[in-house]
Amino acid sequence: MKKEQIIQKIVAHRGMSGDFPENTEVAFAAAKSAGLKWIETDVSMLKDETLVIYHDKTQGRTTSGNESLNALTWPDFEDLDAGVWRGDGFKGQKVLRLEDCLSWVIANDMRVILEMKIYDKRQRTAAQAIWSRLAKIPKKYFVLSSFDLDFLGHCRAMGCSGQLASIHSNLPSNIDRVINRLSLTAIHIDHRSLSSESEITLIKRSGSKVLAWTVNDSKRAIELFRMRVDMLISDFPEQLSQS
Repeated sequence: MKKEQIIQKIVAHRGMSGDFPENTEVAFAAAKSAGLKWIETDVSMLKDETLVIYHDKTQGRTTSGNESLNALTWPDFEDLDAGVWRGDGFKGQKVLRLEDCLSWVIANDMRVILEMKIYDKRQRTAAQAIWSRLAKIPKKYFVLSSFDLDFLGHCRAMGCSGQLASIHSNLPSNIDRVINRLSLTAIHIDHRSLSSESEITLIKRSGSKVLAWTVNDSKRAIELFRMRVDMLISDFPEQLSQS
């Protein structure tokens, strides 16, 4: 494949997180500047049901603080710095809300995979919260994904008509039933669990695309594309585009 073809099959993991603070606007903008169309990001729900672009269950790694997200509300987050942990040059980057992220995606004609993080038992509430926002957005702009199948089930039960994807560390033996039950458009799977084209074919026969995460080695990227994986998620998309 030519570079232009490859780069359209690569998704920037939390933005260009290999070189920029993850899940921030500067990381997303870097993906666009590199010629990518797709970014992936994490969505977590706070105590007050605000949806924030944030990966971890607790504060402390990418922002100051040490509290669990399900004990916090938006005022606890809106003034935090989400960039300085990667260096003073990124000081001032803010934690985004889902609405901020979607506005940026639409304004820049990008596409986003939204991974919903479920750290408690509020699957139904989370489904209501995110779908109430996504229902207003043209479906071409987003894919909603999660490790939590109950969350995805609630989304479908509520009438979510957008693209849904389940995430797996290993390929489930009943993957065809999972795809059919949830009407999944894609399976997102740890690339380390994929060893043959037959595994990819099994998924595709059920009508889903296959996306492999998180691939940072160009030789492995070539292997996966030869196995007919549809897209790759990477921290370093520009390196893979040189494959």
